[in-house]
Amino acid sequence: AVVSTQSGHYGRDLGGESKGARDNYERTLSYETPAPDTHSIRLRLASIYLQLQQYGAAKQMFLLACRDSPSCITWLGVGISCYRLGELSEAEQALSEANILNNTDPEVWGYLSLVCLKTSRKLEAEQSYKYALRVGLKDVDLLGEIKSIQKEVGFGDAGF
Repeated sequence: AVVSTQSGHYGRDLGGESKGARDNYERTLSYETPAPDTHSIRLRLASIYLQLQQYGAAKQMFLLACRDSPSCITWLGVGISCYRLGELSEAEQALSEANILNNTDPEVWGYLSLVCLKTSRKLEAEQSYKYALRVGLKDVDLLGEIKSIQKEVGFGDAGF
């Protein structure tokens, strides 16, 4: 288990080998005797699933991590996965849980803004977006996606 885990960390830390890291983490989690760092392995594997756009697998792995040790990060992962799967109600519930655990996480507010935009809730979309910026949202891809959907729906930024 330790060798597979280390191989997963090594493959992931080098930046490219997400598939190799994924395979090693999956192998580690399949052993009968759980690895001592199962929670961190689940988080890393779930993040790899998100990168590979395997949102169903990411959701399941983040939910397992939530079961063992709920945190803003685990619930954010569930929220992102659900959002990407088009499960907007579930995404909002998960993001709300993340927000309860850390109400200053800019990514949580950014994804809440996306959910509100997609569910036609103008005021909440604008407020979530403003707060995401206020608490320091810097993720260029997420900001670009928010701006794109704001333009598409015609609201969500007080500047419109």
